[in-house]
Amino acid sequence: MESEVNKNLIFSYFNRSASPLQREFIGQWLRDKKNEELYYEWLEEWENSHPQYLASTETAQERYMAFMAENPHSEEVPEVTPAPLNPQRPPWTRWLVAASLFFLLGLGALVFRHELQYKTYETGFGETQSFRLSDGSAVMLNANSALKVPRWGFGSRTRHVLLTGEANFSVTHTANHTRFVVKTANHCQVVVLGTEFTVFARKRGARVVLNKGQVRFQYQSGTTYKQLTMKPGELITLDPQNNVALKKVRSLPLHPTWSEKRFVFEETPLREVAFLLEENYGLQVKIKGPDLADRVLMGSFRADNVDQLLQSISELLDINVVRQGNHVQLTSH
Repeated sequence: MESEVNKNLIFSYFNRSASPLQREFIGQWLRDKKNEELYYEWLEEWENSHPQYLASTETAQERYMAFMAENPHSEEVPEVTPAPLNPQRPPWTRWLVAASLFFLLGLGALVFRHELQYKTYETGFGETQSFRLSDGSAVMLNANSALKVPRWGFGSRTRHVLLTGEANFSVTHTANHTRFVVKTANHCQVVVLGTEFTVFARKRGARVVLNKGQVRFQYQSGTTYKQLTMKPGELITLDPQNNVALKKVRSLPLHPTWSEKRFVFEETPLREVAFLLEENYGLQVKIKGPDLADRVLMGSFRADNVDQLLQSISELLDINVVRQGNHVQLTSH
């Protein structure tokens, strides 16, 4: 038996030619998390050299249409006869079933391949996570967020990541000057070489705050792409219509120091605080009246959980906060 797990042994495993003892040896090797990336890298190499059969839905559809053209439906009203005890399906139904099966197999292959290509870091409501990427860059992921990172070639061929939600990045500059790019679903991206910044990207827009270094903010305006170069202490906001605003800030509103669970509000309207509660904690917030929604919050405080955060909001604004499950109602006294 092999003295250690190597590419040849893994390839024999993929070819189903490994012995039961070798398969058990590989299973023990895979229990070590640090071997997962190498395993997936060899899997991709093996798949590229051993292409699997991919069904062609277009070919199946063409065959089906040709069959229907050669066997047109009769326009005469058929005579009603008793149904046989063991009716057989018309031949064309087999083509339809085959075409549907081929389509589902192709769709499943695409989804599974995407899972293989990217490693996903994600957090639930009220959770945060800190981790370090293979290029040395540090990431702090805020609640209800996800970051997709390529499994292969990251740090050498590419440093593109896909963000949904909010994250703070401390990017390491590499010897080959590979750009670090954060892409979002808002049709915008942040391009850097080495710096510290925070990216917010949710349905209600995007926001980038630069703490140190320099970044380029690229976004889509109509059918054209534009870019802005940011300096430390600047904040860029992008609304759902892709309107951009750039301003200088002394402190970041609505930006918690996640590791300390501290929240900083600087003239922040209560309606913006409601968005934070919905996005980070999964709450459904109802504010009674537009005047209350326009009231602003000032202050900095620590909150270990959402109930402490709601209590602090109630005390700072002197309002009633009633929570029932995931529903929260804010009213004036």
